[in-house]
Amino acid sequence: MTTRDVGDRINLRHLVYSAAGALTNATVTLTVVDPAGGTSTPTVTNSATGTYDAAVTLASAGLWTWRWTVSGAVIEVEDGSILAVDPAPPTYASLQDLKTYLRITDTTDDALLQSALDSSSRQIEEQHCNRVFYPSTTATARTYYPRDAYNVVVDDFWTTTGLIVAIDTADNGSYSTVLTLTTDYIVKPTNPRVGWPQNQIMSVNLSLPFLASRRPSVQVTAKWGWPAVPDLVRRACIQLAEEDFKMKGAPFGVAGVDQFGPIRVRENRMALAWLAPYRRDPILIK
Repeated sequence: MTTRDVGDRINLRHLVYSAAGALTNATVTLTVVDPAGGTSTPTVTNSATGTYDAAVTLASAGLWTWRWTVSGAVIEVEDGSILAVDPAPPTYASLQDLKTYLRITDTTDDALLQSALDSSSRQIEEQHCNRVFYPSTTATARTYYPRDAYNVVVDDFWTTTGLIVAIDTADNGSYSTVLTLTTDYIVKPTNPRVGWPQNQIMSVNLSLPFLASRRPSVQVTAKWGWPAVPDLVRRACIQLAEEDFKMKGAPFGVAGVDQFGPIRVRENRMALAWLAPYRRDPILIK
């Protein structure tokens, strides 16, 4: 089955033939069913004789199906489907970055090298830094517990464009009170270092619901992540990916022996030193 990323816009085409095998015009409609069972009828254009086109945006993950229905000079139906999946998160260095570092010019090990980049990038996020370093281009909502009546620490967000802060004042899980930037709250740090995100909301005009419920009382809609991958994170990713790649020939994690003894591929102090300034305590998200 064909697979595409969530958010992709796909172009569907249906050709109508007469009994004689020639392209011919007819009445054509398209019905699309999304993964949740909702239906839609995208606009169908007749771009040429017997040729019908429509565009569909795969807005959510799951199986999308459709049916072309033809009537008039020709009567027929044709079904199709495609699986939409969430795209894999990006890596912090490119395949070409790693190949250049390793002086590899062929494509023989590209799949292994890409896998090493994937695992190293996720290792940086989950085991070392507790944050992601790529920018989300779409604002999404997350909920949080305030630290006190005025401050709530959130995940990194790289722009205030699309930023919405709302609170649950009724303690019913509905974030109906929307706050206004500058008037009701500010974002911190107020003067972040160039290339660094912001990750704190500070109320300046009212108290946040604090310890009033077991529910998270603040909802933040933002474009999460960092504006760009820091160079030291990129370099650490290359170092860790190199080690991961060499693990395939390193029994028990030993890549070789020098005058000081075994060389273990997981002892990369340089990469850990590069990542040290970017480490962050875990943030609990409900």
